Amino acid sequence: MQNPCLRHECVECCRNTEMLLSNEDIERLARAGFHQSYFAHEVNGWLELRNRDGGCVFNDGRKCLVYEDRPEGCRSYPVVHKGGRAVLDDECPNRAEFEIMPGDEERLLALVAKLKKERRKTK
Repeated sequence: MQNPCLRHECVECCRNTEMLLSNEDIERLARAGFHQSYFAHEVNGWLELRNRDGGCVFNDGRKCLVYEDRPEGCRSYPVVHKGGRAVLDDECPNRAEFEIMPGDEERLLALVAKLKKERRKTK
């Protein structure tokens, strides 16, 4: 069965994103030919995906241009970290078509731990 995002051609999660990036995400996107300054910026010690014109720099308004190389947080969406748990994002317009699968929570909690460990310290 096709992913609901693709089936509905939905890119809502790509609008005004605050997606955190891991070092692995940065390296994968760099290998795909993109310079870090193009797609990432630092916000309070966290590396975030950059937005342009109200959306992710890798979204053309209809689709993700780096879908195969997209960040790990994008891969897990609409499963998000909230209150120490994995939940479906209330803002996802197609959330009713998703479910949290076995292993999703463990993968998400591992990602959160990795991001916290990699966070750059700010003064």
